[in-house]
Amino acid sequence: MTPARARSIAALALLALAAAGCFNPFDPLTRGVGASKPPPIADSPSGVLRRFEWAYRNRSVEVYKELFTADYRFVFAALDTNGNAYRDRPFTRDDDIESTTNLFLGGHATEPAASDIRLDLDNNFNVFPDPRPSPPSRDPGWHRNIRTTVSLQITTTTGEVTTVEGAANFFLVHEDSANVPEELRERVALDPGVTWFIERWEDETYQPGVGPLASSPVAAAARRTVEPAATTPEIRRTWGFIKRVFRGPI
Repeated sequence: MTPARARSIAALALLALAAAGCFNPFDPLTRGVGASKPPPIADSPSGVLRRFEWAYRNRSVEVYKELFTADYRFVFAALDTNGNAYRDRPFTRDDDIESTTNLFLGGHATEPAASDIRLDLDNNFNVFPDPRPSPPSRDPGWHRNIRTTVSLQITTTTGEVTTVEGAANFFLVHEDSANVPEELRERVALDPGVTWFIERWEDETYQPGVGPLASSPVAAAARRTVEPAATTPEIRRTWGFIKRVFRGPI
C-alpha cells in the first residue's frame, strides 16, 4: 500500500469516528490515559463533581485544571497532622494542581506516580444551598453544597496500593458568581458546558489510627483485578496525606 493510500484510509477512519460521535483518542483532554469516553460536562453542581471523578479515574490533568476557582481552597481535616503546614497558609488551586499533576503523571522525589486510580463518589448526589454564613452573600441559585462519601484506591508504579475512605464536603459555585481563573475565562465564555466550579473542598477522610490495614472486601476485590499476585500491603491514608506528600515541601 502506498503512503498516500494509507493516509487516506486513516483520514477516512477518523472522519467515520467523528461522524458516529465516537471517542477521539487524539483529544488533548484525554490523550495518553486510555480513556474510553469523554468527560461529563460541568453544567450543574452534580456535573462538576462527575467531571472531577472522571479526571481522577482517567488521570487527566487538563480536565482537572478546569474544575477550580481562582480562590479555591482545600481544607485538611482538623485532626489531620498532614495539614499542619497549611493552618496559616492555605492549600490553594496552584498547590492542588501541582500535587495532583505529580500524582497523575510525574511522581515526586519521594513518591512514585500512579499507574491506576479508582475513585467512587455517591451514585446520586444530594444538592443543598451553600450553608456557610454571610458575609459574603451567597445566592442559593449560584452557590451549592454537596457532601459525598468517597472511596479512592491508588496503585503506584511500584505496586503499592493506598486507599482513602470517608467523605468530602464540596462547595460549588456558578460561573456568574465565581472567581474564574484568568486562563479559563476564554474557555468558559465559549463553552456552555463549563459553568460550575469547585470553590472549597473540606476533607473528611481522617480516622484515628489511619495506616496499614487489612483490605475491605470491596477494596480487596478491586485490587485483585489490578494485581492478582500483589504482596505489597494496602495502606489507608487521608486525602490530606495524598495532597501533602505529592505537593512536596513548601
